[in-house]
Amino acid sequence: MRKFLLIFALSSLSFIGFADDHEWTTYTGEVLQCNLKDGKSVEDVMDMVRTDWYELDYPIPYDGWVTTPTLFADNDGGYDLFWVGFTTDNADMGTSLDWFFENGTKVFSKWENLVECASWSHWDIWEAREPSSSLEEGDTNIWAFHSCSFKKRKGASDFKDNDEEWNTFFDKIGHSGGAWRWWAAGGSDTSATNDFYINISFSSMNEYGKYRDARKQAMSDGSLPEQITDCEAPRVYTANNIKVMN
Repeated sequence: MRKFLLIFALSSLSFIGFADDHEWTTYTGEVLQCNLKDGKSVEDVMDMVRTDWYELDYPIPYDGWVTTPTLFADNDGGYDLFWVGFTTDNADMGTSLDWFFENGTKVFSKWENLVECASWSHWDIWEAREPSSSLEEGDTNIWAFHSCSFKKRKGASDFKDNDEEWNTFFDKIGHSGGAWRWWAAGGSDTSATNDFYINISFSSMNEYGKYRDARKQAMSDGSLPEQITDCEAPRVYTANNIKVMN
């Protein structure tokens, strides 16, 4: 059984300052890190959430995803799958949980019959690149998560100008996905030492491969945009959308 530990980030938002007037698109995320119970499969989980969970009528817009590891190392340890949900802000995430605790207990019991989850955490998310194509309900994407820390004398105030450089690079290679920075909130791992994670989405492994080729070529010819962070090699996930925020 494939297992991988997905730990999304560290640090407090208290030190982050955005000195410019750029208006950021932000979201709130929740992540459940889970292992399959004996005799259960990812397909069992997908069947349940595509029927029982899908029928839940949330009072606020909510995106729901099931993600599984695709590229990972044998010493990563960890989990078989993850539930990842998004709302527009923390207040809506709180509303979704208040409602779910009252109305989703039967569905959650079915979830717990299939998986055992070790953690449930929240994340504050800043959009660095808007996808060029709209998400269709039921889409399958590829997510590449990088663990990142600021280089010396670099910080959040450098994001705006650096994002413009990287978005130009992504536009030139025809990248259709988006990019988001994830900062730790409630329930996150307090032992992590990186500053944040960045998630870059792709429509397929082919598009991910083209990005890696373009990055390699830009490194060779000196055209790669400035990197204001040091990021580790990505861990790559298959992300299955269950419900689109509307």
